[in-house]
Amino acid sequence: MDKQEIIELLRADMRGEHQAIIQYLFHAYGMAEGEVTCEVEAIAREEMRHFDWLADAIIELGGDPTLEREPVDFTPGSPQEMMAKDVGLEQVAIDQYRDHIERIDDPAIRRLLARILHDELVHKGVFQDLIVEAEEQGLGPAAPAEAKPPERLAEILNQGIRHEYTVILQYLYHAFVAKDKELAEELEMSAINEMQHMGWLAEALAGRGGKPDMSHTELFLSRDPAANLEADIAVEQEVTGDYSSQIPELQDQELIDLVERIRDHEIYHDAVFKDLLEEVRGEQQASEPAEPEPPEEKKAPRHPPTVGSLKK
Repeated sequence: MDKQEIIELLRADMRGEHQAIIQYLFHAYGMAEGEVTCEVEAIAREEMRHFDWLADAIIELGGDPTLEREPVDFTPGSPQEMMAKDVGLEQVAIDQYRDHIERIDDPAIRRLLARILHDELVHKGVFQDLIVEAEEQGLGPAAPAEAKPPERLAEILNQGIRHEYTVILQYLYHAFVAKDKELAEELEMSAINEMQHMGWLAEALAGRGGKPDMSHTELFLSRDPAANLEADIAVEQEVTGDYSSQIPELQDQELIDLVERIRDHEIYHDAVFKDLLEEVRGEQQASEPAEPEPPEEKKAPRHPPTVGSLKK
């Protein structure tokens, strides 16, 4: 199997991991807080690790990681029904990884997929156990069935959720393709912080009876680190303005404190990205070949004086 065929299989695995991350987070946000919810979020974080590993493997093979995902089932249901869907999704992943391990002949890639497969088998068993626990605990939704947030509040929180999801993906991609280790680490840390933001906003909305909109807006994806950072700075400044303008509309002090905290994090990201952009531009300028100096004007060679000229 050639490299491109392996890359396409790994991209399919990335789409499946992305699907699982969003489905599990959506289910966790929709359930009342407790041990079961924490377990589901922990599994989602492990799927994020798989997503990262697969992207790194694709980059090593000379490919381009994908940020697409398989369709997510956002239909509502009881915690038991949602986790039954998660058991089914894990079985799909198990079957797919087994198939890809069988087809791929690269030992390092096979070893990576076998490692992920082990996790998926464990996840399936955990979800099966959580169905029983949820029944025993009488676990229900995050908010009463009759609860519903004001339309404008739901709009504000969902705008924030869409933004956070967008920059998570954008920063992760920029980290995947970054050749500088420090730049990649800073972008990944920023993406992790944005994941927190998305979770806080989604839980706040679900806890008030709303439905988180787990979709993203347009992404800026390139392999030019300076262009990527410029886009990241622009989106941070845009959302800082959005959060600042929305805070006066909020009536709940808990939400005001939450959005102010997120807004201040975005201001910090903006400053970090500006420093990184300055470093990247400095490195790019230093690596540019210096312009050759213009050649000196050639003068006619001087000849020693002759005896005749000295006599004159």
